[in-house]
Parts: sequence; C-alpha cells; structure tokens
Amino acid sequence: MLTLIKMESTDSMSGQKTFGLLQHMFLWAGIHVSDSQMGMLNLVMRKSGHMVGYGLLCLFWMLLFRGSYWLQHEYKSSLRGSIQVRRVLWRSDWAWLAVLLTFVVASADELHQMSIPSRSGSWWDVSIDTGAGVVALMLVRSRAGRVSRERRA
Repeated sequence: MLTLIKMESTDSMSGQKTFGLLQHMFLWAGIHVSDSQMGMLNLVMRKSGHMVGYGLLCLFWMLLFRGSYWLQHEYKSSLRGSIQVRRVLWRSDWAWLAVLLTFVVASADELHQMSIPSRSGSWWDVSIDTGAGVVALMLVRSRAGRVSRERRA
C-alpha cells in the first residue's frame, strides 16, 4: 500500500494528468462532458481515491499489529497447548497507533507533493486521509463488537 501511495504521489498522477485521462476516456466512450463537470468528476474521483487508499492503509496497519500480537503472545503458547487460541480482533492501542501511522504517511505524502512542480500539498488532504483511516477502524470496531456478542450468545 505504501508503494502504491508513493507511485500515486508522482507527477504522472497530478490533477492535470488525471483530468486529461478522464477526458480521453469519456471521449473514447462517446460521452461529452463539459470542462466544469469533468473538473468536478476529477476532484470527486481523486478525493475518493484518497479515502479508499488511506482507509485500506490504516486497516492494513491494524492487521499488522494484530498479527504481530498473535505471534508474540499466543502462537508459542498454543503450540505448547497451554492456552486456547482466541482471535483478538480489536485493541484500542492498535487503533491509535494505526491512525497515527496513517497520519504520518499522509503528512509525508503531502510534503513530498509540495516538492513536485505539478503537484501541491494540502493539509486538507491529510485530514481526509486520516479521517478515512478512522472510518475504516470504526468499521473494524463495529465488526469486532458484533463477533464478540455472537460468541457470548
């Protein structure tokens, strides 16, 4: 995910280039869209890409922490037969750390974009990216609560 974000942070994925690409795709399909409509579509698609990409990044951070917790605390004990393996789906410290790392990556991405002449960095994008991570983790938390209630029943 980090590699994909880095690739999308280059000149080839600037707003002007994605605008031209969308315009070319619509013309190829025989759909005529005004420049203002194309600009709005380009903006919506780019910000949606931010939300999906950084939401997935935050989710992947969370999965990484969950997997390393399991390896450190439960895998060895389960091999010895001393505990039953239980699946830990959520811990608030994992969530905070995942959001923090998502914020750091988003900030670094925007700072990198400031160094590219055809791009501009925006703290608004950092807030969108971090917010997308929070939303992704809220969905994970909701699912973890549902699974926990089902196990108790």
